[in-house]
Amino acid sequence: IICDRLISDNRFFSNLFRLLVTIEKSTFSNEDKFDTLALTLNLLINLVQNTKYVYKYLMEENMPDGNPLKIYEYLAKLFCEQESSAARAESLEENDWMMEDVDDDDFDEQSNTIPTNENGANFNRALQKAAGHMENTFVAAFAGVILSVILLRDRSTYVSQIQDLMPQKKFDTMAFILKKFFVFMHMSHAFTPSGVKILEEIISMILSLCG
Repeated sequence: IICDRLISDNRFFSNLFRLLVTIEKSTFSNEDKFDTLALTLNLLINLVQNTKYVYKYLMEENMPDGNPLKIYEYLAKLFCEQESSAARAESLEENDWMMEDVDDDDFDEQSNTIPTNENGANFNRALQKAAGHMENTFVAAFAGVILSVILLRDRSTYVSQIQDLMPQKKFDTMAFILKKFFVFMHMSHAFTPSGVKILEEIISMILSLCG
């Protein structure tokens, strides 16, 4: 009910996306910028998950203030920029632990990954080292989740439009980011059971679009 009330006023969306652009261009510290981006994108995730038609609005409407980009194009751009920043800031060798023993078959609706003590210790060390680039990864993941929920709602209509905006016009990078996000959050026990379920469903769908 609350979500429906929020989206009944078009000014809400205009202000929401105006806020996102303002945060991106702000001179906030990296920590403050991440916090505000994460809060705003999480609100949008909840809206697109818990309402029937928000996904159509995101695909069909432009950004505010005369911006020619469609909202989904802005979200795809945000995903690509944040993923690129994360890739520049990290060494794949230093973070291979996050994807060790995690293959595509682990991400189905019955997945029940339980971190070992060794992996937990690795996680704590990596968390301290990886704070900067993981912030970029998280923002990319949030944008990726929003785009993925749109595809869950209507894959046949929108898959080509979103795929064309992905790196190399493939979903492989999004799958990688979402899997990394899943492992990182799962090992930190940050997910509710419903959060685990929806992200597993999203990852399974995105993996089906790869290749």
